Amino acid sequence: MNNNLYTTPPFIPSQSSSPPNPNIMGSQYNYNQSDYAESILKANIGKQVQAHVSFTDSIEWRDSIFTGILEDSGKDYILIRDQNSNRRYLVWSVYIDYIVFDSDINR
Repeated sequence: MNNNLYTTPPFIPSQSSSPPNPNIMGSQYNYNQSDYAESILKANIGKQVQAHVSFTDSIEWRDSIFTGILEDSGKDYILIRDQNSNRRYLVWSVYIDYIVFDSDINR
């Protein structure tokens, strides 16, 4: 009988999908409410922005840039007013790739 066929595989530590517990991990994992994109956007309402978005299921609107004044922000959307046309765009956060600010951002 060949013992090599029945050897135990090397130990591979398990990886948890749960977030780290700040109570046992120390201060390096202290999350602040201002670290969330929603909070940063709320703090910068009234500023000029460019929202780069991708609509992967659309041929006509695949990649777009919405430029204007950030009027509002919520958990799942941003509202931008185009200064030239005075048109408002409600953009769902799921489509946003990134946002560019033309000035310093408030945190």
